[in-house]
Amino acid sequence: MRKKFALFLAVAMTISTVTGFTTASAAEEETSADGGTYSIIYLTPSTASDFWSQVETGIQQAMKDYEEELGITIEYQSMGPAEESDAEGYVEAFENAIAAAPDAIVTATLNIDPTVPKAKEATEAGIVLNFVNCGLGLGGEGTYAEYYNEFYYCSNTTIGELAAEAFLDAMDAAGMSTDSGVIGMQMNMENAALDYRMQGFADYMAENAPDLTLTDIQYNGNDSADAQTDAEATISAYGDELIGIYSGNNVTCDGVIAALRAAGMSEGFVSVGVDSDDVEITALSEGYLSAIIVQDAFTQGYYCMENAILTVVNGENPESEQEVNVPPVIVTNDNINDDDIVFMMSPYVQ
Repeated sequence: MRKKFALFLAVAMTISTVTGFTTASAAEEETSADGGTYSIIYLTPSTASDFWSQVETGIQQAMKDYEEELGITIEYQSMGPAEESDAEGYVEAFENAIAAAPDAIVTATLNIDPTVPKAKEATEAGIVLNFVNCGLGLGGEGTYAEYYNEFYYCSNTTIGELAAEAFLDAMDAAGMSTDSGVIGMQMNMENAALDYRMQGFADYMAENAPDLTLTDIQYNGNDSADAQTDAEATISAYGDELIGIYSGNNVTCDGVIAALRAAGMSEGFVSVGVDSDDVEITALSEGYLSAIIVQDAFTQGYYCMENAILTVVNGENPESEQEVNVPPVIVTNDNINDDDIVFMMSPYVQ
């Protein structure tokens, strides 16, 4: 492993051991670059999102490492809409990114259909296009493979399965029976990829706790206030039958946490969220959240940018697989203070 990855691996080693994640990283590839200037744009789905900011931290770390390693200069830009829900704003930003004619674009999309023609346009213009976390398919099946260079993702089915596993573990720790009970299901929006987070959860529960009942999924349009309203309605509708809530993303979870805090439901109730932000981390320590399923946003961003750099420098993709899965981790109060988990949830450029 080359020196530019040493600091990162020091904090990521335990995560890799826990998840079993291994990859023939582009960092192991040799390059013949000697100076040069390259332009790369990070097209984010949301400039206001903690998660996409963590992805960008990994991107910036890779940029710093490779500028030092290869003696190159990267002209870097970041652009995108303020909110994930602004699909039109994302497409407009994509058009602006293509018009800038960079060497590479690193991006993620929550709206596949309008992104496909833009991906095609970028690729046909000779721009190296890499997707991180959310691409033109679910990951692993090669959807629209001809329209991008590389895709680093986290399996949404795995996220759902780990969320269900963490949910049942929390029930067991609290001495709660799985013989009966209702679990609220909350998500930000219907999305072909993100829906697998909910289905993975439901399938795991059906196999391992078939006597528990799941509510219909409530979608909040990626609005925490609406998520809080939905959670309050669920709490009111099911009363003592409600044993917990599963929130499929951090914006949803923030709203659910607000509802649980207002109702004083910190004991005898299970709440599992996805991704991490300050609201979730505080709620975990206060007992309003049982576990968070955390994607390794930093690593996804690092690998995606690393690959983009090596592709534009060497003229070919150094990865042997076009789609690489970067698994998530279950975070609870038992491991939240571990050095590797702390860095994963609050990464910084070293």
